[in-house]
Amino acid sequence: MEWGAGPQNSSQPTHQLMKCPTWLTPALFVVTALLVGIFASVWLVPTKSPQPYPGMGGDFTLSAISGPVALSDFEGKAVLVFFGYTHCPDVCPTDLARMGQVLNALTPAEKAGVRGLFISIDPERDTPQRIADYARFFHPSIIGLTGTPDDIDRIAKQYLVLYQKAGIGESQAGYLMDHSTKTYLIGRDGHLEKVLGHELEASQVLAAVRDVLMSDA
Repeated sequence: MEWGAGPQNSSQPTHQLMKCPTWLTPALFVVTALLVGIFASVWLVPTKSPQPYPGMGGDFTLSAISGPVALSDFEGKAVLVFFGYTHCPDVCPTDLARMGQVLNALTPAEKAGVRGLFISIDPERDTPQRIADYARFFHPSIIGLTGTPDDIDRIAKQYLVLYQKAGIGESQAGYLMDHSTKTYLIGRDGHLEKVLGHELEASQVLAAVRDVLMSDA
């Protein structure tokens, strides 16, 4: 008998991998798929941006015939904003007439929650009285606003409005103004919601206004 030698037939411990039952594999697949779906629904679903036009728009204060008027004065209402001038021969009357049609088409309840603003890009000639009379001609809910050249320039930049004098001496008024022809729809929270083109019909603008009223309700 040799010292230190163990029994020749002693078995050594063995390590074997356990096989999953055949029914467990599809079950694990289903559970994994469910977990992935839950994760995707929580983390990957896109959310609506609170500001469709980030960095564009914002509050401002200008002069009306009644005194200073700020966009924030109309918090809780949808606001249609158009930049133009009272000597405009074509685009401004067309767009303001469309704005008037939209306001007339609203129900009394809707109309209480909507205002129109007409901002002059020609403060040299558009006094508060002149622009007030001009705006009211198209609808009593449209407020005419003007200000200093610096005020108008700053607000125009906020809304990416382009304008400049043109056709000097070509009209009885002395000059014309080239300018952007967009109407800006402000939501009840004061954020710019939609930019509406000159080519749109009144019915399309009306639908946009109602969409904002419904989404902000």
